[in-house]
Amino acid sequence: MAESTAAPRARRRGSPARIAGRVALGLPVGLILFFLAAPLVVLAVSSLNPTASLQFPPQGVSLRWYASVLSSPDWAVSFRLSGLLVLMVVATTTVLGTLAAYGLARGTFPGRRLVEATALAPLMVPEIIIALGLLYYFQGLGLLNSVPGLWLAHSLVALPFTVRTIMISAARLDPALERAAATLGAGPVRVFLTVTLPLLRPGILAGAVFAAVTSLGEVAVSVLISGANTTTVPVRVFSAVKFELDPSVAAVSTLLMLASVAVMVVVDRMTRLTEAV
Repeated sequence: MAESTAAPRARRRGSPARIAGRVALGLPVGLILFFLAAPLVVLAVSSLNPTASLQFPPQGVSLRWYASVLSSPDWAVSFRLSGLLVLMVVATTTVLGTLAAYGLARGTFPGRRLVEATALAPLMVPEIIIALGLLYYFQGLGLLNSVPGLWLAHSLVALPFTVRTIMISAARLDPALERAAATLGAGPVRVFLTVTLPLLRPGILAGAVFAAVTSLGEVAVSVLISGANTTTVPVRVFSAVKFELDPSVAAVSTLLMLASVAVMVVVDRMTRLTEAV
């Protein structure tokens, strides 16, 4: 009897209508993925071109431009600055974002909706408008062309991503676990450090990744408030493509892309990143 019912099911799964439905569903998805991945593949392959022009397909395979970038003092300064900013921005937005997200997700106080809208406002405002506002504001404070200015600007842009991501994890917390710890004699601070933070770890790590990627790729804000002494990697790439498009720019972009992928893979190994967002 089981065999007789299994056969029709197998036939239905392999029927032409079902196969056509899968193809009709999978084809648009495949085209979208190809559309998203094709520019990155072209960029990475073009960085291996041995000639001085950015061509695809390349005329050969060479690591010449990677060696040129890694041995360049100007690029080295920009890489160090961007790396320093990433560390500073991640530390700042992780601490502030965790406290803000937990308070907004679990707290009940007057004006909570207004505070939440203010914290997430940079997500809804075009970055060029934020950049212009920071340009005028930092000019009066003397923060243009300075590392503190870039740190504050990048933190402002990245903080909403951190807050939003951690709020999702905070909303999933089971209050009974915190109440149980408090019932056993733990104070509020100890409950937060030993119970709440470990439960928020997936969201915190995901928020840190978003903050790092946002800071590492920030252009609109950095262009307006940076200067000759504070040229980040994206700003240097942006300046380079305005005058001469050579494979060194593709090599730098590929290195940044590989660094972002490596960070996301490591974090995903440590915790299930996809479940935190």
